[in-house]
Amino acid sequence: MTICVFLGPTLAHSEAQTILDAVYLPPVAQGDIIRAVEAYDPQTLVLIDGLFEQTPAVWHKEILWALEQGRTVCGASSMGALRAAELCQFGMIGHGRIYQAYRDGVFPPFTKERFEDDDEVAVIHAPKELAYAGSVAMVDIRATLDAAEQAGIIDDRTRDRLARLAKSLFYKNRHYPELLRLGRADGHDLDQLEQWLETGRINQKRLDAESLLHKVAAGEVISRPPTFRFEETTVWDAALQGLSLPSTKEGD
Repeated sequence: MTICVFLGPTLAHSEAQTILDAVYLPPVAQGDIIRAVEAYDPQTLVLIDGLFEQTPAVWHKEILWALEQGRTVCGASSMGALRAAELCQFGMIGHGRIYQAYRDGVFPPFTKERFEDDDEVAVIHAPKELAYAGSVAMVDIRATLDAAEQAGIIDDRTRDRLARLAKSLFYKNRHYPELLRLGRADGHDLDQLEQWLETGRINQKRLDAESLLHKVAAGEVISRPPTFRFEETTVWDAALQGLSLPSTKEGD
């Protein structure tokens, strides 16, 4: 049974391969689900990372197309968590803390603001040689601040204030040194937090990705039969032609 995993920068392919034997592909973009199905005929597709902004993001409809064919599609961590939250009612399987936050609209303990923005998981996609990620995801900052408060390093008011300061930054500029600078300018004593961050920071995206890969490897991710009928519209056909993708109609 072939499994395709769209991954990077959350976790290196070499590290992921030690957890799950699969075909590892770059972050998913528009049309890549169809390309993977045509090339590898996978029974399971695992979405973790995805492209956006300057590259069209993976379609909801191509995921629905794969689901309607009886393939298992699951997601976590980044684009996978976001799409799973949007399509869970159609059979896409989500996993992890980040998926649950998108599904429920809140990332505890930050309950005063709705959790729904794409930029919560966005990072700069640097080259592989630089280990991919060129910034820190907002969701990882939230998880880290939560852990720091639970460890007694900061109080809940400082935790919430630092989260708001981090959220105010453009996603490409989110780094812990910049957050510490803003926090100190805001009047907070963050020396203890700065020291704690050397070993205490949380990479929630990585944790969720590893957890999902372990579940897939154990055979614990099984989709239910689709409850919808996929409609191959003229817009769908035109989009496939625009991406130089083959028709998905039977017999074509």
